[in-house]
Amino acid sequence: MVGTSRCRVSSLRAPTSTSLRSSVRMEADEAEAPAKEKAAAPGGSFEFYTRPRTTNANWGTFFEIATKDQPIYVTGIRAGGHSFADFETYTRLDVKVMTKEGTAVGFETDADAWKTIGEASELNMPRIEVGDSFAVFTPLPLDEPVMIPANSVQGFVIHTNKKTGLALRRKLNFDANNEGDPYFKDWVDGVTDEGEHLKLVAGLCPGEKLFEDVSDSTNARAFVGVIDYTLSEP
Repeated sequence: MVGTSRCRVSSLRAPTSTSLRSSVRMEADEAEAPAKEKAAAPGGSFEFYTRPRTTNANWGTFFEIATKDQPIYVTGIRAGGHSFADFETYTRLDVKVMTKEGTAVGFETDADAWKTIGEASELNMPRIEVGDSFAVFTPLPLDEPVMIPANSVQGFVIHTNKKTGLALRRKLNFDANNEGDPYFKDWVDGVTDEGEHLKLVAGLCPGEKLFEDVSDSTNARAFVGVIDYTLSEP
């Protein structure tokens, strides 16, 4: 599914009840909000918005950006905090962003394979709500643009110092009227979101100790937020 919309889709209500039925209905409704991609400014700058978060959050996540037939320069990554966490504790996070050429798969415990491209202490990362298509995502620290060649893959990892610091999205494993958006129910080849120039691929979740603790493959998660990029060197 190629996201070509130039505007945000209609807002979705967050659950007002803690009942299972309410939370299931909310996650089903998220399928109505596909990824969105729009030109942010003249000269080939783009913002790629993923689908909304589910109720999941973690210390962070590994994920991949796979390019299509053009190289891209990632100029920014925006993410959101966990919506059900205590405000004072979880909206101020220590955050590290790292990258590597090629896949992240198999390198989740190999610290030497990764390069730090951004780091911040006490970053104010406001909470985003489940299914909120108008969520305001927080720019993560990024020291320099990351160039990804055409038809290639670049691995990324975002890690925080809080157990539920980063809002994520899980695969929906039930039939809940999401047939119209396969990126919610089935992640073919791990692809969680797709735009004109790139695909996002799910990854494992690191634990409290980055490169030491990592989830298994049954707990892969999707990055939720915005990828800012250009098609030429910024």
